[in-house]
This record gives sequence, structure tokens and C-alpha cells, in this order.
Amino acid sequence: MKHRQTLLIAAVAASFSAAALAADVEAAKGLAEQNNCLQCHGIKKDKDGPSFLKTAEKYRGKANSEDELVKHLNSGKEIKLADGSKEKHKVIKTIPPNDAAQVKNLVQYILSVQP
Repeated sequence: MKHRQTLLIAAVAASFSAAALAADVEAAKGLAEQNNCLQCHGIKKDKDGPSFLKTAEKYRGKANSEDELVKHLNSGKEIKLADGSKEKHKVIKTIPPNDAAQVKNLVQYILSVQP
């Protein structure tokens, strides 16, 4: 029985990337929900914007990927939508305001999404 539990725990841990284990997933999902991120981004399916999975695949393994995504979420820069139109990306709002740790946690969660 103990051997099965150990195998189960190992299998569950292996299904998450190192970033997922570092991220507080529930807090990240809550922040994404509060900021309506999932209105434009699916977890594994593109919407008006790329899915979290597509973003993770694009940035995974690249130097400074976390910093680049944090900057993107804080900058409000212009983005191109799936239909070709452009708009400014919404800046992530945190409570307390400008909480860098919350934004970094969200980025770690996004980068942890696996197929």
C-alpha cells in the first residue's frame, strides 16, 4: 500500500513542471479570474488571444521569460488580436496595487501549463 502511495505521489508531481510547483496555482487562477484574463485567453485553447499553453510553449526554456511576461502584463502595450484588430493589453490589477509577487506568480502559472 505504501509503495502505491509513493508511486501515486511521484506520478502527480511529475505531471507538473517546476514552475507549477513554485506557483501558487489557486492564487494565480484567482488573479486571472479577477482580471478577466480568461475572457480573451483559454488555458489550452486560443480565443482572441493565445492560450496560456501557447504562451508557455513560446517562452518555455528561454532566458528572462518570466521577466518578459511580467513586463507584458504590466505595460499595457498594444497587441494584435486573432481577427487582426489591435488594442492595448489590460494591465494586471492586484490587491494591494502593483504587487509584483502576485504578477510573477501568475506568470509562473502560465508558464507551467502543459499539453
